[in-house]
Amino acid sequence: MLWQCVRSAGSALLLGLLMFLSPSAQAQSALGSYTITANSLTVAGISSGGYMATQLQVAYSKAVFGTAVMAGGAYYCAQDDEAFWGTACATGYDVPVASLVSYTKQQASAGRIDPVSNLANKPIYMFSGTLDTVDYQATMDDLDQYYQSFTTASHITYNNTTPAEHSWVTPDALTACSYLALPYMNNCGIDPEQTFLTLFYGKLNARNNGQLGGSLIQFNQNAFCPSSNCAAISMDSTAWVFVPQSCAQGTACRLVVALHGCSQNQETVGTAFVQNAGINEWADSNNIIVLYPQTIDAEVPYNPYGCWDWWGYTNGNYALKSAPQMVAIMAEVNRLAGGSVQL
Repeated sequence: MLWQCVRSAGSALLLGLLMFLSPSAQAQSALGSYTITANSLTVAGISSGGYMATQLQVAYSKAVFGTAVMAGGAYYCAQDDEAFWGTACATGYDVPVASLVSYTKQQASAGRIDPVSNLANKPIYMFSGTLDTVDYQATMDDLDQYYQSFTTASHITYNNTTPAEHSWVTPDALTACSYLALPYMNNCGIDPEQTFLTLFYGKLNARNNGQLGGSLIQFNQNAFCPSSNCAAISMDSTAWVFVPQSCAQGTACRLVVALHGCSQNQETVGTAFVQNAGINEWADSNNIIVLYPQTIDAEVPYNPYGCWDWWGYTNGNYALKSAPQMVAIMAEVNRLAGGSVQL
């Protein structure tokens, strides 16, 4: 299953080094509001976060401009029955893409998600490693087929040639490209973050490889969950946002939502993903705010590896606009945008 993980002694040592070397962040605070440029909200995610990125784009296609998916899969792939469809979604075999497309259109017609016409002509980046043993390349091929039901191939950039294991690929990672280990961040000698941010926003200023001028802020995530209780939907009480100094001073900025994968939340890997995903370095010099929502491992609802809900462990509406996790994330987005995002 996608939520199964490898936890070796070597992985634990690497994790300890990553957490020890990470600079300290600011103490928990309330999430602030900034000037967000219209039509600049984008989402990016790995594994279950990749599924969630797709769900956010499809359900909230009016608000979301572009999407980057690493090792995810098609919208509503699990069809509220992970026990039955989980293996198919992991391997990509026998996934009923045409039925998923029909379901999407039906939910849009019923007003439960935004009109599918919003998906056309928006930038989509996809990454699938040739050595991925958790989320096979065939399931990303299914996602490619799904997307092409709503947009043209010219708007999809798909890297399916890099010999990567199941991971978020970034030049800031310490793990070798072909290795599967915590914190599931691999270095393959390429910079997908530059690629998808360029697709989203055009030509970028140079990456800041030195001391970042922006602030990494831990904020109270409970304020955005139902009944102020994120634990009830397997989300953490706190999350993170990276704010460049220019954005804090009032410059109009863009906004990326970055979604970790299973066993990649702060509960498991600390700030490894938040600080080393390779997005902040580009964001710092390009007026981009980066939101890092957080899950937790949970017994109730059953989510032992802290995955985002791509199969229905919160409720049967997990892929619709009413999905509790997506409602919480979009509430965070709207707070950052000062209420300017049309939901």
